[in-house]
Amino acid sequence: MNKKILLITYYWPPSAGSGVQRWLKFAKYLPQFGWQPIVYTPANPDFDITDASLLKDIPPECVVIKEPIWEPYNVYRTLTGKKKGGVNFGVVQSKNQSKVGTAMQWIRGNMMIPDPRKFWVKPSVKFLKKYLAENQVDAIVTTGPPHSLHLIGLELKKQFNTIPWIADMRDPWATFDILHKFHLRASSLKKHQALEAKVVANADKTIVVSPSMADAFVTLKPNKLAIIHNGYDASDFAHLPPTPTHHPNFNLYHTGLLNDLRNPDKLWQALNDLCQNNPDFNQAFRLELIGNVDKQVQAQIAQHPLVQAKTNIQGWVSHDEILATYPKASAFLLLLNNSDNAQAQITGKFYEYLAARLPILALGPANSDVAGILQECKAGTIFDYDDYEGIKAGVLQLFENYQQQKNTPSTSKSVAQFSRENLTKKLVALLAELQ
Repeated sequence: MNKKILLITYYWPPSAGSGVQRWLKFAKYLPQFGWQPIVYTPANPDFDITDASLLKDIPPECVVIKEPIWEPYNVYRTLTGKKKGGVNFGVVQSKNQSKVGTAMQWIRGNMMIPDPRKFWVKPSVKFLKKYLAENQVDAIVTTGPPHSLHLIGLELKKQFNTIPWIADMRDPWATFDILHKFHLRASSLKKHQALEAKVVANADKTIVVSPSMADAFVTLKPNKLAIIHNGYDASDFAHLPPTPTHHPNFNLYHTGLLNDLRNPDKLWQALNDLCQNNPDFNQAFRLELIGNVDKQVQAQIAQHPLVQAKTNIQGWVSHDEILATYPKASAFLLLLNNSDNAQAQITGKFYEYLAARLPILALGPANSDVAGILQECKAGTIFDYDDYEGIKAGVLQLFENYQQQKNTPSTSKSVAQFSRENLTKKLVALLAELQ
C-alpha cells in the first residue's frame, strides 16, 4: 500500500509561476516511489495569472482537497482602484506609488503577520484536524511562501505529533528582501522572527532550496535541516534538438518577471554601447523579454535607443509556450534580485536555463549559490550589477562564441542532479528517515 503525504500549499494549478511548480513536480513523481500526494489548497485563491498547461502534470493518483479562503485583496483594490491582475500589496510596488499604496504596504507588513493569507490558518486547522482524524496520512508538508501556511502545520503538530511534519521554505522568511519593503516596525520584525524560529524548531524537518539559505537557517536552530533545490523536468525538454541551434540573429532571452529589483541599468548601457561601436553585434543582436516587465524597467531601456530598437517584450505566456521558445535562444539572461539576500537566491528559471544547454549571462553576487552552480556545470558567467566593463566583456564573449558556433552546452552529468525526478528521490529518502 502506498504511503500518503499531505501537502498544504497555496499555489496549485491553474495558478501560474515558479511557486507552483516545485510541489507540482514533486507530486508528479512521488507515485513512482510509493507515495500518494494529497493536496490541500484554497478553493478560491486570489491568482493574478493562471496557466492551464500545468494541469497536465497532476498525476491521476493525486487527491486534491479544497476549502474556501478569505483574503483582503479586494479591499485593497477598492481603495487603490487597481484591477485584478495588477500588482497587489503582497508585492513590491513602484517607487512612484500613491500614498494609499504606501499605507497598504505598511498594513501588509505590520498588521498581517506573517502575510495576508493568515486568515486561512484557523479554518484550515479546524478542517484538517477532522480530516486527519478520519484518514491515514504518513507525512505532512507545508510550503511557503505564503509562510502563514507553516502555522497550519505548527498547530496540526500539537495534536498529531506522531505524523512527521516538513516545513518547506521556498524563500526566506524574516530576512526576505521583499518583506523589508513593507516599512516594518522593529516589533513587527521580531514577530516574524519569532514565528519563523518556532516553525523550524517544531518541524521534524525544514527544507530549504539553496546552501546559503541553509547557512541562514542554521542560526535558528532547526530540528533537522536539508537542502533540496528547485529543478527542471526532463520531460519538458524532449522537444529540444540534440545540439543547440545556430540562428541568424544573436538572441538573448530573459523569461519571467523583470521588476525594479532586477533592473540592470549597466547591462542596458553595455548593450547600447556594443550596438553603437560594433556593427556586427548591432546587426545580429536581439533582446527577447518574455514575461511581465515593470514600467520602470521599460523606461530604463527606452533611455538606450539602440537597445530599445532591438527589444521585443512579449508579456506573460504559459509555461509550455516559454519552453517552446527556448530553441530560438542563443543565450540566456539571468537576473538575481539586486538586494542583500541575493546570495541565497536561485530562481526557478535558472534550472530550466541549465537544461536548455545554452550559455547563461547572470547578474548578481560573485559569491552566490548561482555562481557556484554556473562554475560546477560550466554553464555561464556572473557579474556584479555595477560591473559595466565586466558585463560588456561578458556579452561580447558570448557574441564571439556565437559567431564561431562555440556555444558549448553545460555538463549534462552536473545538470542532471537538478532533474525533478532525481530531486524527488532525495525527498523520498528524507521521508524514509522520518518514518
